[in-house]
Amino acid sequence: MAEKSFRKEDFIKGDAEDYKLQFRKDEIGIGSDLTIERINESGEHEVVQAHIHRFDDYVEIFWSEPFDGRLLFDSKVSFGE
Repeated sequence: MAEKSFRKEDFIKGDAEDYKLQFRKDEIGIGSDLTIERINESGEHEVVQAHIHRFDDYVEIFWSEPFDGRLLFDSKVSFGE
């Protein structure tokens, strides 16, 4: 599995009462195996069940507040396969 780390500052305030994080499909593929992990207070990664949208050339992740974490994905699944 490949990973992309992200920080609180990477989130964008959404239209609703949520925050959005965007990744380009060509960065991570269309991946059916996407896992979002948040870093908790003790510094450990914990899996969260975030809302994920695929829109145009982006994969968008929605959560109620920004957090530091990482996206795990299968690097073998590429766009168009």
